[in-house]
Amino acid sequence: MGAAPYGHLWRSLRRVAASELFSTTRLVATTHAREHEVKLMCAHIYKESSQKVELKSRFCDLLNNITTMAMMGKRYYGDVIDARDVKSAPRFRDIMCEMFKVMHAPYLGNFLPLLAWIDFGDAMEKIKNEINTQVGSQRLLQENDLDKLSYLQNVINESLRLYPTLPMLLPRESSEDIKIGGYLVPSGTMLMVNAWAIQRDPILWDKPDEFMPERFEVKLEDKYKMLAFGVGRRGCPGTNLGYRVLGLALGTLIQAFEWKKIGDEEVDMNAFYGMSTAKLKPLQAHCIPRPDMIPLFV
Repeated sequence: MGAAPYGHLWRSLRRVAASELFSTTRLVATTHAREHEVKLMCAHIYKESSQKVELKSRFCDLLNNITTMAMMGKRYYGDVIDARDVKSAPRFRDIMCEMFKVMHAPYLGNFLPLLAWIDFGDAMEKIKNEINTQVGSQRLLQENDLDKLSYLQNVINESLRLYPTLPMLLPRESSEDIKIGGYLVPSGTMLMVNAWAIQRDPILWDKPDEFMPERFEVKLEDKYKMLAFGVGRRGCPGTNLGYRVLGLALGTLIQAFEWKKIGDEEVDMNAFYGMSTAKLKPLQAHCIPRPDMIPLFV
């Protein structure tokens, strides 16, 4: 759908995606599957919490299992695989790996940069206090709690602003001559939108290179300066799903564990900018499970 030209095919695909895959009704119906996958991820991290935890592979397994559970009702990644699928899982993973090579896309896009919060103590404390107040420690955070966690959403938005999933949005081509901002754009012109530059533009943003989640406490008046999921009718139809997964996973990790960086140096946030944004050095961290959360994982 993302590569289809505007026309009947694209409108049909968009209609199916909006009504059958990413509608509010469909997302609510699949909430339990996402919550279960996040709980499994946290259980695995809990088992490793006495040592360094490498988070990239856990996030990859989480995102892939959420996708395959939604599509086929099966889990092909990680340690918990149905005995009937043990033989087919490696072959399926090989096929998916080849698909990613063809697309020239890193295996994981925007999820890793979200853990820059290890270096931002104030932001971490605010999120923990918000979760403690709105959710508590007697149960795990659920998707229907996310609307009450405004600061968590601010942190996610600020992370996506600094590290957009697609630094360059998918290329577009004008179907007819058009005049924009006084410039004539002939039919057939290829348009490339630099989301990374727009979201760090000092004309649009105050202190654009600083991590300031509070900037999202006020609703953006210009919707075109935040392009994490695109905008308009060619925007990503899975935006709501993306925010649900990010909020649920990040919020649960903060609720369930105390996180500490390894060593005294700042977390290396150098990124690889290809089709999508990925962290050059996989994130490793020390984590300690909160005592009152342990019974939820054993």
